Amino acid sequence: MKIGEKSRRSAHGPISLSMTSMIDATFLLLAYFIFTTSAGMQESQLMADVSAARSGTAASALSPQIIDVESDANGTLFRIGSREMRARADLAAVLKQLPHEIGVVIRVHAGPNVAAVAAAMQASQDAGFAKVTYVAGPK
Repeated sequence: MKIGEKSRRSAHGPISLSMTSMIDATFLLLAYFIFTTSAGMQESQLMADVSAARSGTAASALSPQIIDVESDANGTLFRIGSREMRARADLAAVLKQLPHEIGVVIRVHAGPNVAAVAAAMQASQDAGFAKVTYVAGPK
């Protein structure tokens, strides 16, 4: 009996590859590209909205209102530009006088507690702002 490569191949039959793994990998890649593409469209729509708003109004009208939330020896301090307020009602009264289209940014410095930040967010909602953003202030 002669043992060689020819006899080994015939014993196992023809070589075949399973396509199941390749099909699974293809569908996973397809799903990945579909999900990432749909998230990218929202970003492009946002940029178109901002550029359209810029062409119709002055650049100063596009800057949001910034509320600085700080704390000192007397307690919590809310600051909008040069105006300083201690109470949430006073902050809401000042915010009602400002334009609401662009929104408000609440910048929190080191020191105030969570209740002070929540009070600033609630005052913004009470004043009629639909877009309220929270950011950490400089350290």
